[in-house]
Amino acid sequence: MILDYELATFIAIIAIVLVAGTVKVTLGVGFALIATPLLLLVMDADAVVGFIAPLILLQDIIILRQTWKYVPWRSAGVLAISAVIIAPFAALLQTELDPDTLQIAISLTIIGAGVVLLSGVKFSIKNETRALVIAGGISGALFPLAGISGPPVALFLVNQRWEMTTMRAVLAAFLVVLEVVTIVTFAFRGVVDGDSLALDAMMLPVLAVAVVISAIVLRSIDSNRYRKAVTGVIVSSAGLGLTSLIINSL
Repeated sequence: MILDYELATFIAIIAIVLVAGTVKVTLGVGFALIATPLLLLVMDADAVVGFIAPLILLQDIIILRQTWKYVPWRSAGVLAISAVIIAPFAALLQTELDPDTLQIAISLTIIGAGVVLLSGVKFSIKNETRALVIAGGISGALFPLAGISGPPVALFLVNQRWEMTTMRAVLAAFLVVLEVVTIVTFAFRGVVDGDSLALDAMMLPVLAVAVVISAIVLRSIDSNRYRKAVTGVIVSSAGLGLTSLIINSL
């Protein structure tokens, strides 16, 4: 697979991974939402999910290492358990569902929820544990189906006004578990293979640069700006996904 890419395509992949990786390591979400529609312009659709899944796992391991002592383990456990229960079943449906219809439904839902939160509306959710179970389950379904895992939980945590450090920590902790389970399932089904992992390995220096840039950015934002940035990135990248879908259909 690697030798099939022209130089210009390979440079485009590097640029996409750098931008999406910087956003992901900074905010804890956004890599799949940003990278997937852009990668679909230069890579085969069948190769994209297998390529980005290990990269997302690596980034969440990096974030978890940075935020380990701030992880609210009870909340992370609730998210992880509900996500892991759903993920294997969703992975089995990956080749059965129409990807375009799925992309449209997911993008419109994310955009709608994000715009509402950006407008300043706060939903009153008293039973936070039950809401965490639902958010984790939705993430567990979306990651194998569309390579998207963080946005449902991130939008819920934004609504609950969680602090930046805690949000990054809990997102990374639960996503690492979800991603390991999903990637193992993908490996058995051939979605993640030697070629995709080799291309991932070539992106390691790019991710290292993203980590350095992220560390600089994090020094200048507080929790309020962080929550707005998370919501804004989720909404705008979901819109990017719809735009990419339209372009690819022309």
